[in-house]
Amino acid sequence: MKITDAYRWTILGLATFCILAFGVVFQSIPPLIGVLVEILNVSYARAGALMGLFIFPSIFLSIPGGVLTDRFGPRNAGVASLLGMTLGSAIVALGGSYWIIAFGRLVAGVGAAVLLVVAPKIVTSWFYDREIGLAMGVFNISMPLGTILALNLMGPVALRFNWQASIWVSFAVSAAALCLFLILYRSKGADGEVKSEQASLLSTAKKAGGSAWLVGLSWGLFNAGLISFFTYAPDYFISRGESIARAGLLASYPMWGSIVLGPLVGLLIDRLGHKWVFVSVGCGGTALLLYLIPEFNHHAAFLSISIGVFVAILAPAIFSFPAELLPESMMGFGFGILGTSVGIGTSVGPYVIGALRDATGDYLWSFAAMAIFPALGIIPMLILRMKKRGRHLTH
Repeated sequence: MKITDAYRWTILGLATFCILAFGVVFQSIPPLIGVLVEILNVSYARAGALMGLFIFPSIFLSIPGGVLTDRFGPRNAGVASLLGMTLGSAIVALGGSYWIIAFGRLVAGVGAAVLLVVAPKIVTSWFYDREIGLAMGVFNISMPLGTILALNLMGPVALRFNWQASIWVSFAVSAAALCLFLILYRSKGADGEVKSEQASLLSTAKKAGGSAWLVGLSWGLFNAGLISFFTYAPDYFISRGESIARAGLLASYPMWGSIVLGPLVGLLIDRLGHKWVFVSVGCGGTALLLYLIPEFNHHAAFLSISIGVFVAILAPAIFSFPAELLPESMMGFGFGILGTSVGIGTSVGPYVIGALRDATGDYLWSFAAMAIFPALGIIPMLILRMKKRGRHLTH
């Protein structure tokens, strides 16, 4: 079968749907936090840890998975990752205790850790050095859309049936992604798919340099705050008198902006460059708005929607960085750094925020802590900018 250049748009659609499935599985827990706390008789910190458990394998598997994907190609890694995420979702749905549910989230997270490397890798391999900002703007619609679907669907499904029914929905979406990947995925072929040399993990890390790690640090800090919001916002809004459906809608608003603005921001990145500015503005705006939500609760809908503007500004820039900083043969490693950073930030953030909620009895300090994480994400971007200016001055 001859693969035309136009097939890259099919690949982009496939990768986008796979990450949409990731978003649905990942965010299937936040609308159920209050139910799980009551049914399983656990603390908010332990319930929130189910989010961290899902992303925890990314800390250890993203970089090795990226190196292996660079070396052997993404097809087998993609199938294995989607299979793991689907199997883990089934274990959660069948779980009758906290520890079985936690195990299922961990299994799903192992698959998700590799998927977070494979999906952007296959997009980059088809769009490398051409329309990469636009491609990543479209690609980054996936996680917001998956989050919106999960936060708005899972609560009502659980209310109508039971919490397990919500998890079966996420299972079905993940299984659909697996089937589509098996049917649609094609590589560019031996002439078009760049694979890395047989190098050790340590030597690859040294070759990547410090700039890629600075981008990962910003991305991890940003997600520590934002994923904490998605984890606890439904319960927070319910505690303020909102219905389950309304709470899920309010919590999902930060993702709506990315669906509308993501491709436009990608085009701007292609034209303007200066990715560090996009990331810094995204971190700063998100931090400010997270801090203001409990202070101006009656304007929570406006503030939550406004967060989406800054998410849309930041995400395409982050995912365009590896193509700027690394050769094509190291793209998997670059996205592995991003996956590891997200794993650390998402494991730490919701647990810290849940512990503050348990200790204080309300969410006031929790939202302040949510804001601190993305605010700190500006610092690595400033360091990256200074490094670039230093290199220009020495040449």
